[in-house]
Amino acid sequence: MSEKQTIFSYEGYEDMRVTLQNGVLLVTLDNPDRLNALSTPIRHGLKRVLTEFEEDDNAKVMVITGEGRGFCSGADLGSTGSYKQTETRKQIEETRFEWISRFRSINKPIIAAVNGVAAGGGVSLALAADIRIASDQARFVTAFLRRAILPDNGATWFLPRVVGVSKALLMLWLSDDVGAEESAEVGLVDKVVPHDSLMDETMLIANRLAEGPSITLELTKKAVYHSLNVDLITQCDYEENLGAIVHNTEDNAEGRLAFREKRKPNFQGK
Repeated sequence: MSEKQTIFSYEGYEDMRVTLQNGVLLVTLDNPDRLNALSTPIRHGLKRVLTEFEEDDNAKVMVITGEGRGFCSGADLGSTGSYKQTETRKQIEETRFEWISRFRSINKPIIAAVNGVAAGGGVSLALAADIRIASDQARFVTAFLRRAILPDNGATWFLPRVVGVSKALLMLWLSDDVGAEESAEVGLVDKVVPHDSLMDETMLIANRLAEGPSITLELTKKAVYHSLNVDLITQCDYEENLGAIVHNTEDNAEGRLAFREKRKPNFQGK
């Protein structure tokens, strides 16, 4: 990783804590009394932190988790924080929806460490991450149809892509709680760990990614999501084009040299 002073302070967030260490940006939703519901300040904060994460060369990987016993309980209609309800329709839509799409349009890896309940839009938030590590105390409940609310925040887009169409429909229609073990069985999460080990296990993965060849990692994410909307031949051509970019990186040369010298590569993110 090149030496470069971070230009972002990651301070001044409301209902969120943001810290950067060794290339890993840790985002903690911090309104435990409301199970870290998606208040207006949190929506604004997520939009801001995703922008800063994308632009900060020192931030290689993002981890998002929740404070207390909840990951995120979804919409918080009863709290607006310090923000005034004078926004235009465009600003409201950007605050409510744009942040969720940024998780996928940003090529850097994003990990959700699901520490407790994820409900409604909180399920969408977890699904927006590239991978999900869950505490054995985590549970997922789509909740929308319990209140005759149409699923939102991208739930109908994320869920069938992660667990399949029929399971997504059952989860949305029935709104039953899905515990940690079942969530792993259906592919909703990638790994379940003891609650007290959640952050340690998550940071092990995050640190490995942060030490990796960042350009290749980012273009791999880009290629995988591109594949969801094209045919095989188109994707093979796309891989070839991105591969040409990777081939010219310093990390690619270091990887080949390390292989010949039978040692661990020392990637610099270049």
